[in-house]
Amino acid sequence: MLVTPLQSLGVSDSNQNVTRLPTGDVEGYDDLADFDAEGFLQEWQEADRAAVDLLREALPDVVAATVPAESLAEAAKHIRTHLTEWPHRHLAAAADWGKQPPADDEILWIQAAGALVSMNGESGLGSHEESSLMTLQHGDWAGAVIGLARAGVGTRAWAEDLYSLADNCPEIEGAYEPDDREPIEFAFGLIVPIWEAVGALDEHRRLTDLGRWGLPRALAWAWDGSMDEG
Repeated sequence: MLVTPLQSLGVSDSNQNVTRLPTGDVEGYDDLADFDAEGFLQEWQEADRAAVDLLREALPDVVAATVPAESLAEAAKHIRTHLTEWPHRHLAAAADWGKQPPADDEILWIQAAGALVSMNGESGLGSHEESSLMTLQHGDWAGAVIGLARAGVGTRAWAEDLYSLADNCPEIEGAYEPDDREPIEFAFGLIVPIWEAVGALDEHRRLTDLGRWGLPRALAWAWDGSMDEG
């Protein structure tokens, strides 16, 4: 089933809110022969830009925050040391690093944390896992991360917590339907151990200083933007 990016994001004219709308066929297209791939891509890019703008507007204190240098250096070293192991090899593949990961620690970490959002390459995870992650829309990711960063360091971030944070995020209009819970919690459940492995969450799966600074930046990178752009 084809879904327009702006239907899934539900961007208002003012770009101030993101609304979850039901998924559906691309309006005006009876079959794939009528599908405008270029127009679809343009809409998707517009949705990316709107989502990054929303992150920046919702989290000005994160925009202004300085990088937790010690935590970043430690996490980057861990990623490089374990690059051939789970889950880092999947992050490297999804970020499309090839044989050489980024030399800069900040770029390395942001791309690792956002790799399974962007899916720039095939991750090597199972097809079910990849497709589940790819069902998460801009509003799901943004709502969960805005809510998590706003709640602050130490906030619990299990799958059910991310679901609730996304559902209750004031910047994300609308609410989940009861049938949404299982697939969305399953997808969030896949990302939680990834974010723990890169140091965004601690061993109790609570938000760290690095995660609060970096997860919004990882989403922005995945959507071809930056939290640091004015």
